[in-house]
Amino acid sequence: MTAIIIMIIIIIAKKEEAMNNSAVIRKENKKAIYRFMLDGEQYTKQQVSAGTGLSVATCNTLLNDMQSQGILSGGEKLSGEVGRSSILYRIRDDHESYLAVHFYMEQERRRIETIVFSPVGKILSRKKKTVESADGRQIEEMADRAVRQYPHTSQIIVGTPSIAEYGIIRHCDIPELEDVPLKAMLEDRFGVGVSMENDMHYKAYGYYKKNGNPDEVITLGYFPAHILPGTVTIHKGTMIKGANSFAGMTGFLPYNISRKEQLARLEPGTCIPFIVQSLCAVIVLLNPGLIVLTGSLINEDMLETVRQRCEADIPREYMPEFRIVDSFEQYYYEGMYQTAVDRKEI
Repeated sequence: MTAIIIMIIIIIAKKEEAMNNSAVIRKENKKAIYRFMLDGEQYTKQQVSAGTGLSVATCNTLLNDMQSQGILSGGEKLSGEVGRSSILYRIRDDHESYLAVHFYMEQERRRIETIVFSPVGKILSRKKKTVESADGRQIEEMADRAVRQYPHTSQIIVGTPSIAEYGIIRHCDIPELEDVPLKAMLEDRFGVGVSMENDMHYKAYGYYKKNGNPDEVITLGYFPAHILPGTVTIHKGTMIKGANSFAGMTGFLPYNISRKEQLARLEPGTCIPFIVQSLCAVIVLLNPGLIVLTGSLINEDMLETVRQRCEADIPREYMPEFRIVDSFEQYYYEGMYQTAVDRKEI
């Protein structure tokens, strides 16, 4: 009798495991379809099948399911050559929206910005405010205005000029945000999922999504005046964050001077030694093939000097390519939007 009970338990457990695996595969397939359709265009089930590698029958089932969920619209028909027609599906641009919030110091002024994205990445709203104090309350108020305007907000993505340690702001450029549990505050206030990362993480992810490939090792470096620099590396498709999201914070390297003096020297004329030490540390530890640089301290005129000083310590054959861009802004937005898509439950 005991053996029979054990066999029944094993059979039930295997069935549950199979059901769970099937549910996971179904979610993954729906996510593949969703990502394929993110350009906002219309597709038949045959086109979705060709684009995702899934069978037409699977696509038919999942497309209908996603339509019933309100994620897709379908109804316009494409006539075939033999008199048959196919339904055209597209992502409903109004079924939800994503709110991105970030805050930063600019010329000693505190700024908060909100950006609202449609499901297919269209910017629906972008608002910026300069404030005397960029505390948690001010950020909540800015987010509240956006959520009131777009009540179907399903996620909030937060970029912070700090370490984002388990949802708590640490070592921030904006002192009044130090130790603020902003992630939990926003989740409690708005009742939606919140993702909070160091701003460089979103910028690197956005750059990778737009320009990278899975075999590359890419580092982004940001060197502003009088603010601690930061870097982040994407290693063959995986972002290097470290145990506490501290990885890449090269402003905390030992420079044998006080933090106050370090910040004072982060200006044209005295910044090159700090940039060189930051980049050498990244090259030795992570060996990127490409380092993309921006910030008010970076320009083409000083890049050759930086390269030569790096080569004084780094063998030339292991030096990466250096590339300067005017701004990481477009990559910042892209990274925040792509993070929302990754987190979307279907």
